[in-house]
Amino acid sequence: MKTWMLIGAGAGTAFLGYGLLQGVPEIKALKPLGAAPGTPGVLPRHDPGVIPTHTQEPDAQERANATFCQLLTAYRQDLRLHKTRQDSAKSRMLEALREAEQVCDEFAWNATWRYRFEGLFGTNGWTEFSKTRSRALKTSCVEYVKGIAGDPGKPSIPNPPRSGAYWYDGSYLKVAEQIRALKQQVEDARAALPALRDKYARAKADYERAGAKVAELEKKIRDLEAQGVFC
Repeated sequence: MKTWMLIGAGAGTAFLGYGLLQGVPEIKALKPLGAAPGTPGVLPRHDPGVIPTHTQEPDAQERANATFCQLLTAYRQDLRLHKTRQDSAKSRMLEALREAEQVCDEFAWNATWRYRFEGLFGTNGWTEFSKTRSRALKTSCVEYVKGIAGDPGKPSIPNPPRSGAYWYDGSYLKVAEQIRALKQQVEDARAALPALRDKYARAKADYERAGAKVAELEKKIRDLEAQGVFC
């Protein structure tokens, strides 16, 4: 049985008392919904204009036995539930993006190396390495996690040098190790991206589903209130 059928009769009694005090001959909130159009034989059919068609979700017998106040209260309960689900999904989306920011920082690198010659007639030389984080790469990386981009991009990292500028230059060994370490860091980051993309996508789907239900229930509540149903 739907949740809104579990609401007690106390609300109906309170509204009945309120109606007597105010001298209102009939309170809409206490009226039964009646049978929905197209379900003859449950109870005498009421005017199909009494309740908007998009709110006619209960089964025939539940609808016939429920009041408008019960229906409105149930919609409000469901609205709170789906808003909570929407907030939870939003938090999971933001968490995935925070993780993506960190991983994409490890991914978005471009690097260069060269032989540097100095001294009289270039008699001194050593291998030099430099790296810079690419803002464009980081953006494409985060957009990949968000499902906007089909690929996170490709960092530019050269292969390590095979030998030094001079036979006595041992700095190229350090540069080669730096390049290998950076390549491994980038590959580790790339390997973590698909799971983050999936995490974000699932959270986003939950957020959109909950948002659709929130919008639907808010419309149902507005429709009932526009008919004078308050409780």
